[in-house]
Formats: sequence, structure tokens, C-alpha cells
Amino acid sequence: MFVLQSAGGSVSVFGKQIANGAFWAAAETWGRQAAMFAVFVVLARHLSPEAFGLAALSMVVPNIFAAPVTRGLPDAIIQRAEIEPIHLDSAFWLLISTGAVISTFIWMSAGMIAAAFEQPQLYALVKWTSAVVVIQAFNVVPAAILKRELSFRLFAVRTLTGSVVGGTLGVAMALAGFGVWSLVWMQLTKAIVETSVILIGSTWKPRFRFSFARIRELFGFAGPLIVQTLWNLGNDELPKIVLGAFLGPSAVGIYALARRPLDLLVEFLLWPIMAITMPTISRIQAQPEKIDSFFNTTIRVAGIIGFPAFFGFAAVAPVAVPFIFGQHWSVGVVAVQILMILGVQRTVDGICAYTILALGRSGLLLKLNMIYTALALVFITGGVQVSFAWAIAGLVASNVLLLPVFLVQIRRIAHIDVLRPLVIFPRLALASIVMFALVSMWVRGAPANAAPSFVLIGGIFVGAIVYAAASFMLVRPDLLNARNFVLGLRAR
Repeated sequence: MFVLQSAGGSVSVFGKQIANGAFWAAAETWGRQAAMFAVFVVLARHLSPEAFGLAALSMVVPNIFAAPVTRGLPDAIIQRAEIEPIHLDSAFWLLISTGAVISTFIWMSAGMIAAAFEQPQLYALVKWTSAVVVIQAFNVVPAAILKRELSFRLFAVRTLTGSVVGGTLGVAMALAGFGVWSLVWMQLTKAIVETSVILIGSTWKPRFRFSFARIRELFGFAGPLIVQTLWNLGNDELPKIVLGAFLGPSAVGIYALARRPLDLLVEFLLWPIMAITMPTISRIQAQPEKIDSFFNTTIRVAGIIGFPAFFGFAAVAPVAVPFIFGQHWSVGVVAVQILMILGVQRTVDGICAYTILALGRSGLLLKLNMIYTALALVFITGGVQVSFAWAIAGLVASNVLLLPVFLVQIRRIAHIDVLRPLVIFPRLALASIVMFALVSMWVRGAPANAAPSFVLIGGIFVGAIVYAAASFMLVRPDLLNARNFVLGLRAR
């Protein structure tokens, strides 16, 4: 056992497993993001926003309808206190069958999807992307077993291998002039390779047996979560659907690029914390005082890490976006800056969502997602009538308005003080705003003939110095507690 140090006390949990899990979750995330970001930069310089938009639209339906395969039963396997081999075998064969049915359905619906977006090219693209669902179905149970055991090492191998192989093919096809097909085949290849690595590397192998009774036991938790995930994935794809319907594929492509820095920072900085939240809280779910201490510490650590990253990238975006992705993507700068607000929120709501799941309240997440859908439809659809930037602002507003509801529900079901970790946020915001202002002054005041790389590096340097000084004065005790949390993960 080990001790997690926090401002409110200590939590005794399975420290070594959590430390190893966090380490390999970080390795997986960082390896994937580094590989795919490098690939994305190359592709962005050789493909148009329209190509990215068409590829994104071709994945909308597969992304949504993959939910019955990728979520629900796998999460029930992770969350369930005791699991038998027959549970695993039954889930595996059910998910394979479900994935095949869903892929066939999407393949047959390709014409309707293309007609709905008035984009004939989508017909062939969707037929190919439909295969992603059944491919993913083969690895979800072995992956759930690994997550249950906080064993993330194989995930790092899987992700890095899939990203490198898929990315290499995508870049080669883009350079050869295959356009949007380079993006589609990159995704297909990545899915095939990742599934193969999990199947080959996992020590668990399925047996030919099935039990409806065991599936029913899992569905008590999995059923609401599948519906919730379908709804959640629909919410994730909603901006693409609205932008595609009103503004066309180019707007979807710009949005896809604008999301890339946000997703990169969230996964690189926050995902290692989120990855250990569900399995950790699942193990201590009957001990509110330990949940309270874990929640308090992780939220504070996420805020300390996230605030400077999101504010900082928003400040350097005017020079970073065209320098990294190419001058033709300058139209996405404002969207990138607006979406960084969403990143700040992710320091809280991501951990909240996994805490709710760990406590077995998947149905609650479905209700929250329904509320979000109503908000998003109003704000995004209303914003797109004005401009692309207003549509992105509507997306952010929909998320921000829902955050207090998340916190109230966490307090109700976990019986913890959700406001305690948030007292640090005003000070983090003040330090970040000062940093943002000074970095923006540097970027705008740089000589017109200055090299973009010089301006970007200088902005990062200025931001680091300013934030370090401001945070040292404003949040020094919390910085020390964050250090103790990281060190505590390594001690018994």
C-alpha cells in the first residue's frame, strides 16, 4: 500500500499498480500523440481543408455506432468487483457479432449518408470506413482485462505501432496524390494493426462458450452506458454534422484541425490522470473519505498542469498554427484559441465523468449528455447562423454551462466536497491570464521580418518564465502538494 499526499490528508490505495498504470498510460498517450501529430502536420501541408472535412464526415456514423462495441460491456468488465472467465468469453463473442452487424448496416447506408450531406464522394468513403467497427470489436475485451489490471504496457506498444504504421501509409499515399483516401486508409490500417497487437500480446484467449445469464449480469451496468456512449459520441460528432450541413466540408476540415491542438494537449497532459481515475475509484468506491482525497488531489494536479498549457497555446496560436500546419490553415487560428477554453474545463469534467462511471452511475451520464445535446443544438446551430467562430463559441458555451451540474451530481452520489479542489482555480486563472497577456504582447510586437520559429520559441520562453513566477507566488503550496502526489505514487 502507499500514501497519496494531498491538501486534505492521505489515501491508501494500490500505489504501485496505479503508478505503473499512470506511467504506461502516459507512454501510450504521448507516443500516439507524438506520432500522429507528426503525421498530421505532414498531411495538413499536403491536403486541403475539404479533404480533411470529407474524411471526418466519413467517420461520423462509424464513430457513433461503434459505441455498442467499444463501450458498455468492456466498462462493465473493468467496473465489476468480481469477474468470471465465462463473463469474458460471452462478452467477446457477443461484441464480435455486434460489430459485424453494425459494419454491415453502415456499409448498406453509405448512399443515404452521402445524400444527407450532399457529398457524393462520401458514398465510397463510408463503405470503407464502416469496417473500423468490426475490426475494433476483436480487441475490446482483451483491452478491458488489461485496464482492469491497470496493465497499460501493451497499450503503449499497440498505440505506437498502429500510429507509426498507419501514419506512414497515410503520408505515403498523400505524397502520391491519393488525397482524402490517404486519411481513410490511415485510419483503417491503424485499427487493424492496433487490434492485431492486442490479440497477439494479450495472455487471455477466448474460448468457444457463451452464457446469456452472464451477459445479463454485465448489462446491468453496461446497458445504460451503451446508450449514454451512443449519445455522447453523437454529441462529439454534432459540431461536424452542423458545420457540414450549413457550411460544407471545408468548415468541418478547419474544425478538425482546430480540435487537434486541444486533443493533443488533453491527451498528453491530462489523460494519464483520467486513465487511472476509474479503476482507482472503483476499488475504493465504498470509502468516501478516500474518494474525496483522491478527487481533491487529481483535480488540483490537473489544473496546475492544464491552465498554463491551454492559455499558453491560445497566446501563441496566431504564429504556431500557420507555422506548424501551413499558411492555408491560418483561418483556423480563432477556432483554436476559442477551443482552448474547453481544455481548461477538461481539467475538471474529465475526472468527474470517470468518477461517476467508477461509482456505477452510467445512467446519470446519459442524462447529462441529453442536457448537453439540447444546449449544443441551440448554441452551435444558433452560432453557425452568424459565423464559423460563433459556432465554435457555441460549442464551448454548451460545455461550460453543464459543468456546475457535473459537480453537483458528484457531490450528491460520492458525498465529497467538490468545491475544495476548485479554490486553487482563481489563482491559476490569474497567473495564466498574466502569462497570456504578456505572450500576446510578444507575438504582436515581434518585428514583421522575424522568423516564425523565433517568435514561437520566444513566446514559449516568455510564457514559461512569467507563469513560473506568477504561480510560485500564487499557488506555491499546491505546487508542493502536486509534487508530493507524483512522488507518493512511487512509494508503498
